[in-house]
Amino acid sequence: MNPELSQLISLQDVDVEIKRLKAEIDSLPARREQLESQFAAENKEFLELKQQADDAHSRRRNLEEELNSEQEKLEKFKTDLMKATNEREYSTAVREIDVAKKAISALETDVLKLMEQIEKLDGQTKERSPEIEAKRVALDHQLAEYQSLAKTDQKKLTKLLAERAPLLETLSGETRSTYERMSKIKSGLALSEAINYKCLACRMTIRPQVFNDIRRGETLITCENCGRILFFRG
Repeated sequence: MNPELSQLISLQDVDVEIKRLKAEIDSLPARREQLESQFAAENKEFLELKQQADDAHSRRRNLEEELNSEQEKLEKFKTDLMKATNEREYSTAVREIDVAKKAISALETDVLKLMEQIEKLDGQTKERSPEIEAKRVALDHQLAEYQSLAKTDQKKLTKLLAERAPLLETLSGETRSTYERMSKIKSGLALSEAINYKCLACRMTIRPQVFNDIRRGETLITCENCGRILFFRG
């Protein structure tokens, strides 16, 4: 076989795999996002329930902080009452104590109501959590596989790019120019395999004598229809 034709076949095989790897690497972020979106959509009700529970716990913490603050104020006002030296100080302390007690009572009521709500929400989320967690584990496993695939593809891509350079350099200027031009025009397929007297790319029938010449592989022959360089893979 013509040495350049052999190089061209190897070069196109490398380029086809490079193109595939780049497409796969580029598609992975969208595929990951699709999985996350699908998980969120399928488990929307549970995730909303979980968010309600988280929000309720957060509100409870805030209310308990307010409650502690009001209780500290109450103790301060009680101390002020004990230290009062005149009617004005005494009346102010009594009034502040009354305000603090009302605030504490209201906060305690709110905390109790919230605790009931939290108990209900936690029960519902606990009941469904095992199923959702199993789905999440499966999703995380799939995402990890995508990440591993991306790393593997990148290593393969780096290796192929290193292999491509010397293949291209061994070609004559004219052959390299023809390959690169046809590769751009034909979406990365500058060559086409000839099988059973047909160009595999465009299905054009090849004359018997031309097909025999292609089988011998002594010269570069292009398809009369699509212009690709034809080869026979014996």
